[in-house]
Amino acid sequence: MRALVASDRLSLEDLDKAARGESDGRVRTRILSIRYMRQGHSAREAARVFPISDTQLGMWVRRYDAEGLEGLRDRPRPGRPPILDPAKEEAFRERVRTGPAEAEGLAAYRGEDVRRLLKSEFGSDYSISGTYFLLHRLGFSSLVPRPVHPKADPAAQAAFKKGAS
Repeated sequence: MRALVASDRLSLEDLDKAARGESDGRVRTRILSIRYMRQGHSAREAARVFPISDTQLGMWVRRYDAEGLEGLRDRPRPGRPPILDPAKEEAFRERVRTGPAEAEGLAAYRGEDVRRLLKSEFGSDYSISGTYFLLHRLGFSSLVPRPVHPKADPAAQAAFKKGAS
């Protein structure tokens, strides 16, 4: 393995300042490992002091040499595209926030009701756990006050309460 040496793009003081100002702990560790190597330590020693593999350290050194401090930041990862189109997300949020329509005959949405709504109105097929995850991500909570049924008769309820006491 050939010797791995970090370029002298920045002085040790500049690397110190960058590490102190960095809020992301992973990036801070990468900066400090580059600084440690710049002080004359080998890549193997740096990998031992900062618990990362030699291979990973080599990757960070090459990215630092090519791109500077920006090369030490995490890059976006592709991941799976969302089932609900981000353009439809705000419309869905408003639809859930307004609650069930009178014609739906529901007092409040349950997870299965929201799942059905996603399928019928937004063309997105979610599992029940995926539905709850989406609701949580959009800031909704499953804790709701006791619902009032749309066909409830307040006068009949008051008469019932008077007769019960």
